[in-house]
Amino acid sequence: MKDIAAGIVIYNPDDPERFNESLTSVLAQFSRVYLFDNSTQKVKLPSFGSNVTYITEHKNQGIAYALNRIMEQAERDGFQWLVTMDQDSILPDNMAAAYREHIHDTDVAIICPQVIDKRRKYMAVKTEPAEEFVDECITSGSCTSIEAWKKLGKFDEWLFIDLVDNEFCKRAAVSGYKILQLNSLVMNQEFGKIIPKSEKTIQFWLRMANFLHNKNFAKFSYRKTVSPARVYYTNRNIIYVNRKLAGYGPVAYQNYNCRGYIGFWISFNFPSFLRAQDKKAVWKAIWKGRRDGLNKHVEKWVAQKK
Repeated sequence: MKDIAAGIVIYNPDDPERFNESLTSVLAQFSRVYLFDNSTQKVKLPSFGSNVTYITEHKNQGIAYALNRIMEQAERDGFQWLVTMDQDSILPDNMAAAYREHIHDTDVAIICPQVIDKRRKYMAVKTEPAEEFVDECITSGSCTSIEAWKKLGKFDEWLFIDLVDNEFCKRAAVSGYKILQLNSLVMNQEFGKIIPKSEKTIQFWLRMANFLHNKNFAKFSYRKTVSPARVYYTNRNIIYVNRKLAGYGPVAYQNYNCRGYIGFWISFNFPSFLRAQDKKAVWKAIWKGRRDGLNKHVEKWVAQKK
């Protein structure tokens, strides 16, 4: 059996330079790399060798679908673990070596790095402890046990894009698996399209966030492009995952620094509407997502201890 492969999900990459940097950082550390192309337009990809497997179905199937297909192919090729990535993830140089030191712990389903978006000044690198168990992590940069992925029922493809990682991590945690975060690894990741404001404005909102003990205020330190499609999926999926995993505590609300659905409206929906370039489209997306999340037939998931 082989140990670790890597997989990257691509969707209409609009920054070729960063994508090339991302791919280079992966090829330098892994003997096998899988690319699943969800692009809806023609993409010019860099040349790569036989150690890269390219997969596409010529349409956007969603992140969860793409991850499952990569996992399945990696399993067929004899790998036991897979590092999953977005197209703009830049891996630290020592990631593969650090992961290999921990893949023999059968209690661990996922090993992950710290993830920092350097553009967001409120995100700080944690230096202690060197490693710790956490409740959840994002899929990008995470090293997932293929055996655990199978036992947990794979990624939920109905989610399509948002909260795929939150939902999977919740199932792992309540099933008795652990998520190990290596704080010595810091991955550079860009979350969404943002434009930082002036340094004076940034410092004002950072101070406000500290004073009020609420990180949501720090988000006013930058301008954000609000996608109605992402607002739709976030609203739809947060209802769905909490219905699916009812009985195991709230899911994904911590993403928005809140504890429940009312807080989600205050922390996510209202700011999304206020900052939206197309407020009408965002308002429609909120209500359509809410409706579809409530109307979806959901079979409540039951944990099976490993």
